[in-house]
Amino acid sequence: MKYTILDPHCHIIPHREPVWGWGPHFYAEELLETLDRGYDVMGEIKRVEKAIVMTGIGLTAVGHRTINESHEYALASVKKYSDRLYLNPIINPRLNLTDQLDTIREWKDEYNVVMLKLHPSMHNYFLPTYRPYPGEVSKKMIYPTFELCRELDVPMMIHMGEAPYSFPAQIAPIAQAFPDVPIICAHSGANNVPSNALDAILLATARDNVYLGTSWVQTPEITEMYYAVGPGKIIYESDCSPAALGQALRLVTNLHLPPPLGVGASKDEVYRMIGGNAAELCKIPL
Repeated sequence: MKYTILDPHCHIIPHREPVWGWGPHFYAEELLETLDRGYDVMGEIKRVEKAIVMTGIGLTAVGHRTINESHEYALASVKKYSDRLYLNPIINPRLNLTDQLDTIREWKDEYNVVMLKLHPSMHNYFLPTYRPYPGEVSKKMIYPTFELCRELDVPMMIHMGEAPYSFPAQIAPIAQAFPDVPIICAHSGANNVPSNALDAILLATARDNVYLGTSWVQTPEITEMYYAVGPGKIIYESDCSPAALGQALRLVTNLHLPPPLGVGASKDEVYRMIGGNAAELCKIPL
């Protein structure tokens, strides 16, 4: 086990985020400074070695930008800091899907593409359902993105957390259709309704390819995750920015404390959750 921290959920942008409104910016250098701060991990002071970055989500939803335009700053930043930053492109399946997927194929090696991202809430669509409508329509939008994950051998991260498009249970049909594609349930659906994480936990117990992201999740649900699916399916993520990286990290590392403050997780288990699992899924060397 490598005792290394990897944050697989970060956002960088050189100006104010056009939809969420946070800002005034979060440069790659600001992220690296945040990664390099000393964090107390079970009594040791550690930095976060690597991060997977995304553009500001709103850039993919407003302004009629191409995928190259919406990812321009993220691409340049990954290129500049390729030893520490990796790219998670955000796909808007409502816009020129074939062009986006072809572009991501071209980015794969040059820009450290290690994951793909869907955001049903921001882009206003239902994931494929079991019933014909909107299932058949959604399949035409979403299946090609999963086929690209399979082709590139990378996981899919799906934002979860709001009605009507982003409840964790809605992942079940696509997880069943693509059992060989790992799916990270971002925030475990808890960023707006903490109890949504309980639905995500049930989903992860039923589907081997579903993993649980920890950003915005609360302590009781993190504890439930550990007992329900074990440390091998829990993936620390900060959602920095706008969320504070250190606060999200502490939530997971506290699992090493004895009950009732934690679960008595071992050092190996903690580092699996805060780095090892994401590194294995994304094939990032630690």
